[in-house]
Amino acid sequence: MTEFMERHAGALQLIFVIGVVGLALLLSISLRPDASGPTPAARSADVAVSVMTPVATPFRPSVRLNGVVQARTVTRIIPQVTGRVIKVSSAFRPGASVARGEVIVVIDPSDYELAVERTLAEIEAARSELTRLEAEAAAEREIWRGQFPDRKIPDLIARVPQIAASKARIRSGEAAREAAELALSRTTVRAPFDARILETELDVGQVVGTNAAVGSMFSIDSLEIVVPVSAEQRRLIGPLDGQRVSIIMPTSNDGVMDGKLLRAAAALDERTRLGTLYVATENPDRLTVGEFVTVEIEGQDTPDSYRVPASALTSRDRLWVIEDGRLAARNVDVLGREAEMAVVRVFDDADGVVVLPPANAHVGLSVVARAPDGLASVGNDTD
Repeated sequence: MTEFMERHAGALQLIFVIGVVGLALLLSISLRPDASGPTPAARSADVAVSVMTPVATPFRPSVRLNGVVQARTVTRIIPQVTGRVIKVSSAFRPGASVARGEVIVVIDPSDYELAVERTLAEIEAARSELTRLEAEAAAEREIWRGQFPDRKIPDLIARVPQIAASKARIRSGEAAREAAELALSRTTVRAPFDARILETELDVGQVVGTNAAVGSMFSIDSLEIVVPVSAEQRRLIGPLDGQRVSIIMPTSNDGVMDGKLLRAAAALDERTRLGTLYVATENPDRLTVGEFVTVEIEGQDTPDSYRVPASALTSRDRLWVIEDGRLAARNVDVLGREAEMAVVRVFDDADGVVVLPPANAHVGLSVVARAPDGLASVGNDTD
C-alpha cells in the first residue's frame, strides 16, 4: 500500500485539487441569489430614517478654554551694595505680600555713612583752599596794578590755574558725596512695586554682595492668564477687541470673576502648534501663580446657523442628508453645542438631515424618510 501511494502520489494530489475546485464551484452556484428575487436596492429601500429640516437662526458661540496664571516678569532681588544684613522684614518671606516702598532688607550703613562724611570733609578742604587762593589772587592783582597799571596781570600771578583746579576738586567732591549718599540709600532695600514674594534666601547676619540674588518677587499687577487655543477655537472667537470674559476659579468661593482678553501671542507653540491668548482681570490679587482656571469667551456672532441633534453627527464634523431618496454625506462646520443639539454653520441640507443614521449608512443608500419625534422646534414649519 505504501509503495502504491508513493508511486501514484502526484496523481492523487491532482485528483484532490480538482475535487476541491469542483466543490467550491458547487457552493458558489448554490449561494448565488435568485434572479427573480428582490434586488439589493429594492431590499435597502425598506430602511426608514428620521429626518428633520433645520431652520437658520443666529448663534454666538461660547468658547471654554483652560489656562494657567503666570506673571509677566519675575524680579530677582540683588543688593546694589555690599555689607552685612542687620534687618529683614517679616514680610520678606515666600508667599507674603509687600507694598510699594516698603522696607524689606537693611544692610549695615556704617561704612557708607563714613564715606559720606569723608566726601564732606574733602569738599570743605577744597572750599577752604579756594578761599585762600582767591584771597591771594586779589592781593596780587592789587600789587600788580600798583606797579604795572597799564599791563594785564598774568594768569599765574592771578592764581587762575590754581583757582580752576580748586573749583574742579569741589565739583569732584560734590559728585563723590552724591555717590556716597546714593550708596548709603541703597543699604535700605525697598519693594519697587506692590508685589508677592516668590522665594528668599536671606536672614539677619548674612553678608550680601552685588553679584548674587537673595530672593525673587513679582508684581501683583503683572499677573495674567495664559490660555492655549486651537486654530478652530481662535476662529470662533474672531477678532480680538478687548472682549469681556468670565474666569472660573475652582479654588475660589466666589467661583467666577470678570476678565478681559488682552492680546494673542505672535507665534504658535513649537511643540503643540497651539496659539496663546492672554487674559487679565481687575482683581489680580485673587490669582495665584501656577493656578489652573477656566476661561469662557463669547465668540463672534454667526448670523445663520443650524441646530441639529448631536446624534446626527457620525463623526466630529460629518452627518447624512437625504438627496433624491438616497443618503448623501455632508461635512459641516461645528460651532458649538446646546444641550443635546449641535450648532453648525449653514450647509446644503437637501431634503432633510437624518436624525439617527442607520448602522449600514453609505452614500447612495435608498431610504424612506419619516418625521422625527420631539424635534418640531427644529424641523419643518407646520404653519
